[in-house]
Amino acid sequence: MGSRGVVTGLRAFREAPRRAVVTVGVFDGVHAAHRQLIRTTVQLARRLHGTSVVVTFDPDPQAVLNPARTQPALMPLRVRVASLRALGAQRVWVIPFTRRFARMSAEQFIRRLLVGRLRAEALVVGEAFAFGRNRRGDLAALRALGPRLGMRVVCVRAITRGGAPVSSSRIRRLIAGGQLAPARALLGYAPMLYGVVEGGAGRGRRLGFPTANIRLASQLLPPQGVYAVAVREAASRRLWRGVMNLGVRPTFGRGPLVCEVHLLGFAGRLLGRPVAISLLKRLRAERRFPTPAVLQRQVARDVRRARHLFHR
Repeated sequence: MGSRGVVTGLRAFREAPRRAVVTVGVFDGVHAAHRQLIRTTVQLARRLHGTSVVVTFDPDPQAVLNPARTQPALMPLRVRVASLRALGAQRVWVIPFTRRFARMSAEQFIRRLLVGRLRAEALVVGEAFAFGRNRRGDLAALRALGPRLGMRVVCVRAITRGGAPVSSSRIRRLIAGGQLAPARALLGYAPMLYGVVEGGAGRGRRLGFPTANIRLASQLLPPQGVYAVAVREAASRRLWRGVMNLGVRPTFGRGPLVCEVHLLGFAGRLLGRPVAISLLKRLRAERRFPTPAVLQRQVARDVRRARHLFHR
């Protein structure tokens, strides 16, 4: 069945889950609307004494069908899958999305995979759900086809915030614009960056503020600048507060984009370890300082400001 209930590939299920209740989507960000779908799926499966199954795709279909307009992801696949499992999904089926797969009609998808492979008793979808070739598998089509195949279709009403539906594309626009608080309201948690700690040049240590340098995963980034953050180490789940700089370090001559975090009260080594960074507040834009000493004084002010935010 795969690692901890996660299976990958079109032929992954050799045996259908018991009384499968299924929901389908990319679920990038696992935001508030996604969580409502997952909760409904999990609750219905429990009532039926069945199995909750989340079907997701990798890569994002848009990256295959319209690569020029593809937006960066909100989270890596491994984090997405872990989040879906944490919400109670008993099975997560990751289907590789290819151009060949995209030619499958909505009816073929339902007949071959949801009913044929999973023996789905129920499909949980949102009001605006549409899938299959030319997105013809909308709610009306599902309601017409589902009962003929012995599959119940359950519609979950859209969640709105600020008069508009919660969506991954809306969240991306907010994060890219540096609007962290509105993005947090739609996500249900602080916007996050993901990466692995790697070795750096040691400039932070020489300034008196040692940093963990993060090699970021391929994902959407907020504007360059200085942020108050919380950093969680993946393996131990330990949490530290800190100050992050995302930028090109112009005081030392513009270089490649780097992400470096000064962890408050931290002593130890994190080299090579995966971390998740919660973006709590943008403190200021990145700028060039005339000397490292002037930068050092500004970093001290940034740290004091972050400590004040953490203790409010």
